[in-house]
Amino acid sequence: MSMGWTIAGTFGQLLLAGLLFMAVVFSAGGVPPARLQLAVLNVSMFVLPALCVLSAGVVAYMHAHGGGASSYWWYAMPLAAALPCVVYVLALGHRSGTG
Repeated sequence: MSMGWTIAGTFGQLLLAGLLFMAVVFSAGGVPPARLQLAVLNVSMFVLPALCVLSAGVVAYMHAHGGGASSYWWYAMPLAAALPCVVYVLALGHRSGTG
């Protein structure tokens, strides 16, 4: 594992955390208020950025303890978690007639 790629990936994950937070906040603002939908979006608002920070921490830990290049796959964890959230928000927007 290269130190440069680990730092660049960690920096990218921290940027992605802010982007996902803003995306969930603004998508929740466009959804008609319903208790369950807002609860899911409120949880996503904190879980998705936390997964970015967690994945960056896991890769940094693996780098410090001699992990291989396959450790970079941890950077994909927040993207895999964001995909269902995006599909959910699109489905809510389509169902409410705003999408």
